[in-house]
Amino acid sequence: MGSLDIPPPHAPEWVIPLHTALMSIAFTFWSATYVLMTRRSLATRSYGMPLLALATNVSWEIVTLFYVCEMPVEKLGLFMWLVLDLPLVWTTIKFGPREWEDSNRWMSRNIGYVLAVLTALGCVCHYAFSSWWLAEPGRGYGYGINKDGKFWRGREGFDTSEMAFWSSGVSQLVLSSSCLFMLQKRRHSGGTSYAIWFCRSLGTLVGPIFGYLPLWFYWPEAHGYVVSWLAIVIWGTAIACDLAYPFVLHRVRQTELLLPDGRVTGGPSPAKEPARGRKND
Repeated sequence: MGSLDIPPPHAPEWVIPLHTALMSIAFTFWSATYVLMTRRSLATRSYGMPLLALATNVSWEIVTLFYVCEMPVEKLGLFMWLVLDLPLVWTTIKFGPREWEDSNRWMSRNIGYVLAVLTALGCVCHYAFSSWWLAEPGRGYGYGINKDGKFWRGREGFDTSEMAFWSSGVSQLVLSSSCLFMLQKRRHSGGTSYAIWFCRSLGTLVGPIFGYLPLWFYWPEAHGYVVSWLAIVIWGTAIACDLAYPFVLHRVRQTELLLPDGRVTGGPSPAKEPARGRKND
């Protein structure tokens, strides 16, 4: 979003193309994340994206594709993400019941329905936010903002870049925090890896962080939200979870056990003696 924006005279002409290029790079890293996560899920017979995070991501992509986006290239990118999401949904429904059978039998039996309900609720929430944001011009965070040069469906004053910054920020916070929690809870690396962590973390840094900072620096009257306290809390917490993730993953991989069918299972908790078995090195 935002590729149709027209910057003011004091901003360099390349600031929008730079933002678009960085978001495209982020798209590539996130696409790689989906592919790697699917491969790892199939190899370990598990799933890698937590239910709430998967539902939030899929619903964000659906609403953004069919309601917000205008440019064909943006629509194509979101459609590709939805296609890449399908194997993630399938591996979750296929292998998820086994992950839940010891802790929650009801969830194990109904994981597909739970994912469907969460995705539907996510669509309602994302659409409610997007339709409110785009109901009138000038919506934005802070006082004294100026949305001149921001266009949506040919009308000025509608900032889809900021809208995406907040909605994707919440989705990213849910993803980063729930991935970290799930890794600690499971105590195994089924569905995840260092490569997956690297791609999704770099995609977050290159796009929403590095991609928006030039907009704030050269066009501050419309992008002051980038360095607001709310943005720092949302994105800072997500990044903190991502930074902690590889250390937790390393600890988990020291104790997890590799089973003959390729699955990995949680090893002993740190307070217990190491279990005897074949470790997944």
